[in-house]
Amino acid sequence: MPRAQSLRRASQGIAPCLLALSTAFAVVACSDRSNPASPVLPGAASPIEAVASPKRDRLATIEQEGTREVLYLQNADGSDRTRVYFRNVQDHVAGNYSVPVTDETIRAIRRAKWSPDGQSLAVIVVPAAGVAEVVLVNADGHDLRTVSPNSQYLYGDVEWSPDSRRIAYAMSTGPFALSPDLFVTDLGPDRVTRVTTSGMVGGFDTFRFDPTGQRIHFTERLGYADDGANGIFRLGLADLTSGVVVRTDTILGEPQGIARGGSSALLLRWNAERVRELVRIALPSRAETVLATGDMLNAVLLEGDAEALVVSPDLNGARTFRVVGSGAPNDVRTILRTARNVNWAAFVRSSR
Repeated sequence: MPRAQSLRRASQGIAPCLLALSTAFAVVACSDRSNPASPVLPGAASPIEAVASPKRDRLATIEQEGTREVLYLQNADGSDRTRVYFRNVQDHVAGNYSVPVTDETIRAIRRAKWSPDGQSLAVIVVPAAGVAEVVLVNADGHDLRTVSPNSQYLYGDVEWSPDSRRIAYAMSTGPFALSPDLFVTDLGPDRVTRVTTSGMVGGFDTFRFDPTGQRIHFTERLGYADDGANGIFRLGLADLTSGVVVRTDTILGEPQGIARGGSSALLLRWNAERVRELVRIALPSRAETVLATGDMLNAVLLEGDAEALVVSPDLNGARTFRVVGSGAPNDVRTILRTARNVNWAAFVRSSR
């Protein structure tokens, strides 16, 4: 689902009394470490040891079945297909109150992303009006648990640290689901920390843990460019240990991903002919490579940053999911085997 569509839906059906209560819970559950005024970041920690990836390419799909969205897990070749049933979802996040997460209560499943080790899937679900939360699912489709505050709304994507031990997400902090900021959950203790303040990120933005797992690259939408079509976004970097947040350069186009080391960003942009382009911009040199051209909705950088999953509509409105190389134009690696009712797909490469 496009990030803009997520923003539009977020404002529908939200009861003011629920949000007033939600805001109080969000403040209790999270610690605030952000310091946007600090000019520099301390020295980075060493890169963490890489985790092993799964033995087979794995695919997760969010599929429309009647009026409901359902989640399936499978191998990329279509084998070992399993539906995930939302039953007995555990919740140990401090400050959370009782919000049932079941197949009957879930109104939508927004996004899904595999952990780098392929052992878990993070899924953003909407179990009630004005509420969205991250639910963790084991690779076999069992042992579900909530790992984010369930009192607010989440925007855009979810992001894993490279060791699969932390999850970042953008969550609203003000009334009427406004002013989203970055939050992180340390998995295991399910401890939630607020990373930014002042509504820095939203549904149009992207964010990515660095190789150490101690910093997060992110974008901050500033508005539209003079062409009236493309957005202007500012790059930022947040240190989870010190709480220091630094803003740097601006980029033109809707950000779809940032390389772990911050060496490049992936953008969707309208060119002068009003044709959609997928662009990789090197940082800080700003050298650009157009990777693909055509009607595209979203793109997600895959682990390793050498490939991206690109979502495009076909003539009948269904969505296709291509894996493309992020280093050269028109490098289509594979087209994922998905049915016509798939709204979103998450892909993880096997060990090679």
